[in-house]
Amino acid sequence: MNQLIAKIKDRNKTASKYRKVLSDETIFVMPEDLTNAVVYNPNTLLEDGDLFVITQFSSKEYCLELLKMDFDSVDYALLDVQAFEKLDFLVSYQDDNYFFQNIPKSQLVRKKILLFGERFQYDNSNASIIIKDIPDAIYSKSNDSLYFHRLSSITSIFHGIDQLHREATEAETTGFLSSPFILLTNNFSSNDVKTANRKRIALALDALANFNDEEKRTIFAYIQDYCPSLAAANNSFSIGTEDDLKMLLFGIEQRFYTTLVGNERRVANSVIPMQQGGSRNG
Repeated sequence: MNQLIAKIKDRNKTASKYRKVLSDETIFVMPEDLTNAVVYNPNTLLEDGDLFVITQFSSKEYCLELLKMDFDSVDYALLDVQAFEKLDFLVSYQDDNYFFQNIPKSQLVRKKILLFGERFQYDNSNASIIIKDIPDAIYSKSNDSLYFHRLSSITSIFHGIDQLHREATEAETTGFLSSPFILLTNNFSSNDVKTANRKRIALALDALANFNDEEKRTIFAYIQDYCPSLAAANNSFSIGTEDDLKMLLFGIEQRFYTTLVGNERRVANSVIPMQQGGSRNG
């Protein structure tokens, strides 16, 4: 039985923050093919219509308790219409799948509308939520996987999931720029580092932590080969602009490559790790 559940913002921390809204309604449609979903990687840009996937989702610390239990509609009281402005997100339970839609304040609409149905009807006190054609996330119970398009759309639903693509802290950013392989020029400092590069720094710190000394030397030589303008004394890199920093970070992520035909040097704008056999998803 299909059930639409609403999560409410509750400062009183009641036992259940979920309420029933509708029964026997199909709110969202399951995508035809989820087999080509791409395992989430912040370096990957999706093609139109593609989805990211996080497998073994119930074992993640940001998984909702709701998804770990068997669904039973009797566990949820009806939503009080007065709680409209307290709505946080919607969950549509359909055939053992959970469809999520975030509800930012901009979607909690109160306005005068003219309804077109069997007859014209004017309503000057209407409260409504715009249902998206595509949900923000889908959880499949059968394979314990979460599918989504954009991480930013679901961070307010799954608290802590933003750590998958976090920004480096001010201390981490300052520490990275103070690395012995970086020579700052043009008075460049952490104050000049914007969000995109802060996210790349967080990824670079994780990558460098997994490199041994020999691998670091190999990576630095690789960067100097592709970005000779960054090369400075003592195997360091001259960083004086955001673009300099971006290219250094791209190098640490090993995004530079040379085409086999034409010998053209390029930088990958998006990366999809290939698994054994060429499959994109693990």
